[in-house]
Amino acid sequence: MNVIYQFFRHNHILAICEDVIDNKSFTLNLSRFEMPDVPELVEKCPILLKLFLNHNHLTMLPPIIANLSRLQVLTLDYNRLDAFPMVICQLTNLRILNLSCNQITKLPPEIGHLTQLETFWCNNTELKEIPEEIGNCYRMETFGARGNKLKKIPNSIGLLTNLRWLTFESNELTEIPTTLEALVKLVHLNFKNNLLTCMPTCLRHMRKLQYVFLNNNRIQTMPTAEDLFDTRFVRLLNISENPICEGEQARQQLKEHLHVQCEEQLDAEEQQRLAVRANELSEEDEEGDINSDWENSIETSDLDTTDESGPENDLEDISVLIPELSRYITNFT
Repeated sequence: MNVIYQFFRHNHILAICEDVIDNKSFTLNLSRFEMPDVPELVEKCPILLKLFLNHNHLTMLPPIIANLSRLQVLTLDYNRLDAFPMVICQLTNLRILNLSCNQITKLPPEIGHLTQLETFWCNNTELKEIPEEIGNCYRMETFGARGNKLKKIPNSIGLLTNLRWLTFESNELTEIPTTLEALVKLVHLNFKNNLLTCMPTCLRHMRKLQYVFLNNNRIQTMPTAEDLFDTRFVRLLNISENPICEGEQARQQLKEHLHVQCEEQLDAEEQQRLAVRANELSEEDEEGDINSDWENSIETSDLDTTDESGPENDLEDISVLIPELSRYITNFT
């Protein structure tokens, strides 16, 4: 039965690839097929913009992937990769890359070649190192590296000035580089469940911040009233489950600042207080996109894939290629 299943699965995969080739589609979805290898037919899809390979059994990417020079979306989460596939660094048009839930302990310096990258997920990969060259990915807006073994963050993270959503939750970080203060567009910052011993002073400079998670660290030093006052533009600053929250007097001092959450389980009064604060900030918000950012952060915080492919996306994909195809158009007069 297993042989029969594999036979039908293999032919189904080939049929999907041939259909994409025949229809000159821009999207190829080969997710959840338990594939051990990428089919060679993928090489005959050079106009692909989106390639979904998540939830398979891949241990490597073949060199033919480099031929997909137009590729903008690549998902490889939930595979069996034990190293960063270097061929990815040749896909310089990539905008979305997902490597989550593999065994990739470090990123190569060549990651800096991906200068068009806007969204990068490498959650739960046992990651221990991020190279300074990550700073070359200056277009990045979303960066997720949760559930890894990072002990430090490169100073070049401050060069990613377009970042709006950043999470290093559940790592082994003891400090945060001061260069983070350059991330003036950042809305969501998550350092929950690390080894931080003090509240980062750079927060006061990041004026777009709305949600900051520092809970479940080792913060022992009480922030000054001035430091807390200077972060009042933040909608929610969660520092619960830290040593500074253990004393009743300290908690009362922290509660004087309406944006600070110092208890994990909020009582009704605390919830109402934060709701009032959120409402006040919503009225002050001139850009009108903060709520959507927060909702996206919540909804995607446990998601590790970008598997949203289908014919309905072809129109958008075609628009990307119009400038390139226009040179083949001849005007007859």
